[in-house]
Amino acid sequence: MFSTQSKHFTYGNVTALARIVLILWIDSEMTDKEYQKMIADARRSVSRKYGFRQSSYINFKVEGDYFFCLYFLSDEARLTVKPMYADDLWWNIWDASDNKKEPLSLRGTGAYSLSGQILTSDEITKVTDKEELTDIIDGMFKNATDAISKFIIANPNADSFFPDESKMDYDPDRLLYLMTLIHNGKEEDALAIIKEARKNKHRCIFQSGMFSDSYTYIRRWCNREQVTIRIRNVFAYIFNNIVQIRAYALMALGRNNKKDTLPSVYDIRLLDGGIVMALCFSIIFHWHNCTLAWITLAVYFICGWFMDFEKRSERYYIRFGNLPDKTRLRWKIGMWIFVVTLYIYSFAILYFFEL
Repeated sequence: MFSTQSKHFTYGNVTALARIVLILWIDSEMTDKEYQKMIADARRSVSRKYGFRQSSYINFKVEGDYFFCLYFLSDEARLTVKPMYADDLWWNIWDASDNKKEPLSLRGTGAYSLSGQILTSDEITKVTDKEELTDIIDGMFKNATDAISKFIIANPNADSFFPDESKMDYDPDRLLYLMTLIHNGKEEDALAIIKEARKNKHRCIFQSGMFSDSYTYIRRWCNREQVTIRIRNVFAYIFNNIVQIRAYALMALGRNNKKDTLPSVYDIRLLDGGIVMALCFSIIFHWHNCTLAWITLAVYFICGWFMDFEKRSERYYIRFGNLPDKTRLRWKIGMWIFVVTLYIYSFAILYFFEL
């Protein structure tokens, strides 16, 4: 009998104890929510004084082309930094460029935003007095502001900044470092890092479908950029050759191109006039298209102006004067034959089509 009563008594105590624990747990949860609200209110009142904006659990500011973000976690306030271009470049690569239109706070709270380099980390002391808590929060913002000032002095140019990866705020894929490499034209280094990570069977955090991840997109972007650079270099090579040939031709048509460093206006008119006449007469009389002739004339003179813009041709003028006498003589003979041929061709077109 005693044993049975004891069992019932023990079971009742356990039930009551469970209820008490549940009530205490609910009360502690409510207290924690209230405390977090008190921290948020203190942050809001203090952050404006230091030029920070607030969104959810972060305070942030843009200064010196950097995005500074102060994260308020459960027991820690952590200040991070990253260049403003980093997220923009990453979102372009990740095919999420619409994120650039979103509020600035997305750079701190977005799921596909990059982590930054940690500058400061302060422990949040739990106090219930509002004034005391405000003083603690104020000290955190003051420390953050001082750290930002020192950082900008040490790193005045965001474009040339490379993060210290030993101080990163959890970036196992090294995305911020890869963005800084790509931004500075070091795509080969970025591809080498990805290749090494693939060898080590690294699994990226950001996944897209079954077979693509952040490294897939970065590699695709770098390869596309390299193709663009190659095409641009080819066009630059062709353009520079055209500028050089035109400069040599103008100098060769001059009377005293050994001493003169610039061609005369008459030499320029002689060459340009012959080329323009031959082109326009051919278009007008062979194709009967005056509009195309005017377009050709405009394009030619725009290209001629662009070649001489910022004295692009001047170095070739000087280089021509330093050529051996025989080479300059060959250029002179060749260019006079070319110009005379252009004028003969132009007048021949006029003569035969008038007949």
